[in-house]
Amino acid sequence: MFTFKMPAAAAAAALGPIAWTSRASALPWQGVASSSDGVKLIAVNLDDQIYTSADSGVSWTARDSFRAWVQVACSANGTIAVASVSPGNLYTSTNSGNTWTARDSSRSWQGVALSSDGSTMVAAANGGQLYTSTDQGVNWTARASIRSWVSVASSADGVKLVAVVASGQIYTSTDSGANWTARDSSRNWQGVASSSDGVKLVATVYTGQIYTSADSGVTWTARDSSRPWRMCASSSDGVYLLAVDGGAAGSAVYKSDDSGVTWTGEIPSTGSWFGAALSADGSKLLVSDKDDLLWTGVR
Repeated sequence: MFTFKMPAAAAAAALGPIAWTSRASALPWQGVASSSDGVKLIAVNLDDQIYTSADSGVSWTARDSFRAWVQVACSANGTIAVASVSPGNLYTSTNSGNTWTARDSSRSWQGVALSSDGSTMVAAANGGQLYTSTDQGVNWTARASIRSWVSVASSADGVKLVAVVASGQIYTSTDSGANWTARDSSRNWQGVASSSDGVKLVATVYTGQIYTSADSGVTWTARDSSRPWRMCASSSDGVYLLAVDGGAAGSAVYKSDDSGVTWTGEIPSTGSWFGAALSADGSKLLVSDKDDLLWTGVR
């Protein structure tokens, strides 16, 4: 277990120091997801199965089959989930990840997101379009244009959506994905996360900076330093943020306790970080090392 001690000046603004614990086995871990209370967790990897935990990451159970899993997201209570395979189908679950059903068609699926109740979903196809669903992932509707979509995020009600393009722009929607507006500049965007009301957003650029928005993505501000950023996560109020450096050994997990204004490095990696998830209040954290282990944090 690794415990990070924050500088005294920053301690008053934060929940407290983070106690990190390594979990599961060494696999090429990719996307991770957390219920709002941080108890139910899901993690996927590139050449193995989906793994679920019902005890905040202490124990993990393999689910479904060996596939090239990429990303995963779940509802606030952790019951409804959607996961992507590239190349392959989307997969949905209505029983906390115990069983999974193939949806839509085989595409290069990447980022997935859903509303807090799991009724509406959005998924990104790299080299394809964005897709939305209003029936827990049973049926999907193509949206936007063909681009190198890589990551998506949703407000709690599923109305405000945000999506990012690798070597492209950020796109936002205020009508559940029916229409999209290009934002900011063309960058190598990688990950994006949203507060529950869809107002505070955070996005990462691979070999670029972290960007935050406080107006639902209309304007963006560069934060921290240029790093090979991968995924990011946000608490429900958008105050506590998490982003991972996907560089070589020695890269780190970074957290912010002030909506992204300042960032502090956490545990260094023995491999390369990829996935990030937070509980609604920001007190429980989950990150994945695509060359090693899963890690959970509590504060």
